[in-house]
Amino acid sequence: MSRVLKAKEICERALRMIGKFPTTESAPDGEDLREALFWLDMVMAEVAGTTRLFFLIPASIRLTLIAGQQPYLLSDEITAFPDNGFQFSVAAWLEDTDGNRTPLEIVARDTWLEKSLLSTTGTPCEVYIDRLPDPTLYTYPTIEATDTDTWTIVLDFQSYAPNVAPAGVSGTRPQDSVETLFRQAWQRWLTYKLCVDIGGGAVVKLPENSLARFEREELKARAALEAFENREHDTESPTTEPFGWEDC
Repeated sequence: MSRVLKAKEICERALRMIGKFPTTESAPDGEDLREALFWLDMVMAEVAGTTRLFFLIPASIRLTLIAGQQPYLLSDEITAFPDNGFQFSVAAWLEDTDGNRTPLEIVARDTWLEKSLLSTTGTPCEVYIDRLPDPTLYTYPTIEATDTDTWTIVLDFQSYAPNVAPAGVSGTRPQDSVETLFRQAWQRWLTYKLCVDIGGGAVVKLPENSLARFEREELKARAALEAFENREHDTESPTTEPFGWEDC
């Protein structure tokens, strides 16, 4: 299996490609590395916020509904709330006491506000989740205050990319232990994308032709990843005619 690189190693590869980490040196300049880590953190945040990344969709989380309650601050209500947060929802289901699931529609804010009576009670069929860093989920309708059944919302969601930026006033952190969580196939793209950013003046100002070459490579890599690595694949066997069908 291809090796999973740490954030520090991706930065070292990018620094080497822009000429700031010669092969004759055992380690890059500390300030250059810290700056590269800041930019890598921003690159990861951007792609995680604009692209569905299956490796940032962890196991489903479960929210037990409380009779008569409509809003739920997810970080308070869910014991297993993810360390990397809740960036946006992917799918939601309502589960009854027996484990039967019904899909819930995840609606936009405008659709939510168009309701004529938001305090309507009954079995939820829609949820609205705001886009704040610490999100709140709202159900519609709201479970009756007298309802004694157990209702659970099961949520699939995409988390934020992990924090790989240096921490503290001095910019120190145990960099060797920080993983990007990006699959191996994305590591080359991260390196080329980082070259464009830190080679554009953050660490060194490269000639425009060098920057253009790095940008072409990162765009090609991103296109290939979007076309194959970052989409669901058909797992069904191909349907074919049986051998000798023409003789039947």
